[in-house]
Formats: sequence, structure tokens, C-alpha cells
Amino acid sequence: MTRKPSIAFTVIGGFLGSGKTSLLNHLLSHSDTQRQGRLYAMVNDFGALNIDAELIAAQNGNQIALSNGCVCCSIGDDFTRALFALLQEDPLPAHIIVEASGVADPARIAAFAAVDKQLRLNGVVTLVDATAYQTHAHDPQLADNYDRQIEAADLLLLSKIDLVGRAELDALHAGLEKRRPDVPRLEVSHGAASLDLILGLEGTMPAARPLDSHNLETSAVHLHGPIDRDALAARLSTLQPHLIRAKGVLTDSRGAYVIHFAAGRVTLEEFDATPHGHFVIIGKAGIPNAGQLRALLQDLLEQEGKE
Repeated sequence: MTRKPSIAFTVIGGFLGSGKTSLLNHLLSHSDTQRQGRLYAMVNDFGALNIDAELIAAQNGNQIALSNGCVCCSIGDDFTRALFALLQEDPLPAHIIVEASGVADPARIAAFAAVDKQLRLNGVVTLVDATAYQTHAHDPQLADNYDRQIEAADLLLLSKIDLVGRAELDALHAGLEKRRPDVPRLEVSHGAASLDLILGLEGTMPAARPLDSHNLETSAVHLHGPIDRDALAARLSTLQPHLIRAKGVLTDSRGAYVIHFAAGRVTLEEFDATPHGHFVIIGKAGIPNAGQLRALLQDLLEQEGKE
């Protein structure tokens, strides 16, 4: 019996007007199927997405196909039905992103990943509007819903930072630190967050590590050829403490595999499809750039080739 592929499942939450659609539009517009795989986005309304007309390949009913391989589908009135239909697609998506409504509890949507064995929860990303936090967080009619969205987060994105001053942003960081000291924070403007970060959470972001837009870097390379998984895992340990996250879909003498680094540890999974050879690391200033990363791993490629 062929094992069904595991589909990463990400929920984007946040209150009304917090910038969820801007983030989703950024993800769709900049996604690369060779790097992130086939991406499906579930949204309430296509009209809100500002997708460049040149990117739209076709539109049919409740789906929009994009020229970069991404697909958008409308949730409509029945999320369960829309998700079930998506899981019947051929080929299946590599990653599903759900934009929750502005008043939804994203944890309830994330729970679907535990119900269907095809799904693997990547994480919940909650956007917090820097211009409205103080108002919403202390409004007796909104505070409970607002708290639930923040409590569900694996990553907090502080949006609309260009509309407030540094003092307000520092106060927002302080308020969120009290609420969720275990969750990283990243300042973003106009939804421009790192795809590798958003799509590579895997529910294991490191604790108590607030992030801002100036101390997070990403390096990515394509590794053409086999690279021993154990040797790679050992090499990753040399990048600590700067390394936060790493992920690759690679191959060695034992076959194809996925390697993850998160929360200070490496995990390995067998992969039953053709590996794309993409390897990405995310970390604080000081991690290798793409050229340095390739040089760091080159001897591992050479060693594997000689065996």
C-alpha cells in the first residue's frame, strides 16, 4: 500500500484588518514550486487578493491557478467541505495555507491537522496590527477573541510598523512579551515576510526568542548530488547558536530524506518522492551566506560521491 504524502498545514490568523491578506498575497506572489512545492491557499474571498493579472494562469469556479504553480481556492460557507475537496486534488498540494477570518480562533482550524492523517501542522502565524493593539487588546467586547488569536500563535508578526513610531513598537513588544514570552516575534511591512520562515515553522520554533526585522537572515542552496544525512546533521550542529531553523529535501546512499533543524535538534524523515535538493537555513546575523553554505557542505558531497 502506497503511503499518502504528508501535507504541511499552516493557518494565518489575526484580527480584522491586521494584514493577513497582504501576507498571503506576498506568499502566493513569491512562491517557487521548485523550492516550496505545490502551494494551495484557502481564502474567504478572491476579490481581496491583489494578485498581479500576469500571475493568474486560469480561473475556474472556486479556484484560481497561478503561473508559478500555486492555487487559490475559496472556502465559501463550509470549510470542512472545501478542505476535503482540496485533499482529493491530483496532484496533492505540498502545503496548504488557510487564511482564517478576522474573528476566528485559528487554533480550531489548526486542529484539523490532527484529524486527517494526510495533514501535518506546520504552525499558526498570527498578525498583530501595531496601530490597533492597544485598542483591541483592552476592548471588553474584543479582548477575549483577540487573546485567543495571540494564544494560538507559533509566530507573531507585527504588521503596519511603518504607521507607528519606535516607542509604540517597543510598547507592543513589551505587551506581547508578557502575554507570550515563549513565541518569537517578527516585524513586517506590507506582508513581506520570509517564505522559508512562514512555510518552515513545523510547530517547533524556538522558545523565548523575540525576532525583529534586522536580526533574521536566510541562506538557500541547491545541492546536486547525494549528501550523507548523518554527516549533514553533525555539520549543522557547528552552526549553533546562530542557527534557528534548517530544512532540506535531499538524498544519500540510503535514499531520499527530509532533514529538519529546529529548537536545537535535528530530525530526519524518509521521503518517498524525487528530492528537489533544496536546502535552506534561517538564523541570526552570522549564519553563512549562500556561497559560504555551499562551501561548508561541498566536502560532504565529495565524500558521499567517493563511497
